Amino acid sequence: MSKPPDLSLSLVLIAKNEAPVIARCLDSASSIASEMIVVDTGSSDETVAIAQRCGAWVINFPWCDDFSAARNVGLEAARGRWILVLDADEYLPKASLTALQALIDGPPDCAYHLLNTSSSDGGKTGMVGKIVRFFPNLPEIRFEWHVHEQVVTSLNRAGVPIRDTSIEIIHTGYSSPEINAAKQERNLRILEKITASDPDPHPMALFLQGGALLDLGRISEALDFYRRCADSPVAVGGVAHGARVRMATCLAALKKPADILALLPPEPPAHWHPEMLLHLGEALIQTDRTEEGVNFLGLGLASENRVLIPAYDPVRVKARCVMAMAKAFEKSNIQLALGLLKLAAASIQQGREITPANLGFLMGQA
Repeated sequence: MSKPPDLSLSLVLIAKNEAPVIARCLDSASSIASEMIVVDTGSSDETVAIAQRCGAWVINFPWCDDFSAARNVGLEAARGRWILVLDADEYLPKASLTALQALIDGPPDCAYHLLNTSSSDGGKTGMVGKIVRFFPNLPEIRFEWHVHEQVVTSLNRAGVPIRDTSIEIIHTGYSSPEINAAKQERNLRILEKITASDPDPHPMALFLQGGALLDLGRISEALDFYRRCADSPVAVGGVAHGARVRMATCLAALKKPADILALLPPEPPAHWHPEMLLHLGEALIQTDRTEEGVNFLGLGLASENRVLIPAYDPVRVKARCVMAMAKAFEKSNIQLALGLLKLAAASIQQGREITPANLGFLMGQA
């Protein structure tokens, strides 16, 4: 199908029973979208009617336990030169619209990473992940994977370069523990089909199944899947490192600090994931190596914010580093320990990162 020249951007999303949030999503992008396409996978609430009132074209698609299949129905229908993909529980803050419009006005010759911030306070705090959500409308670019679907592999095959941006999407779908648990149960059911039927599952499938199990509190099972991912001969880069980070998360929950100490990555600590620095610092303190532990927590506090696997919230990770320091000092310097706890609490309440300078000032006052 040829693309009419006046359709510059197609917003494409899938939805099911998203009546409380879908208008926010569509309205946030309506000023830059030439068309809005909603693929509804079986809503029983007012999702379809609300989407239509917002000006969206709704396509009904029976759910088949395959997120990529549903998303690709929307891509097939899209007529714009560019595709923007959002979820119904996401929205674009106003600051993102101008930057996106500049990309829309450019040639559709590459794809772009956007920053997906899972947040319940408008983006002041939250985990940040880098994800391709803006790309040219080409027939060879399609979503892959039944769950946690993505277009990166098809972009790579098509030779379409991917560039980074600082354009933000706010995601609110995991702010409710009940909603998060229901989503993880659904994801786990789909992932179990994939990993159980494949004698040599892809390491990303193992990583994702570990994540679903961890979120559901099935810690020992999650640890096993993360270990299988880390040990896979084809697991490389961020996935392999991220699996070890999450192994440390599981071991911390299981209160096995000695096992965490056996996970030390081979690269210098400055390159470690901040959560690995946190877990190692806590484990050292718990095994009576307090000075070493505080040093590693200091490295976590000083770590540069990066988009990594797994995604993390720098405000909360750095606050946890300070809380772990407070634990280390509670017997030797109770005044300092209380000051550290107050600093951590204020950081989380205000959505403001703690810096080494903040810590240095507090240490000097103690």
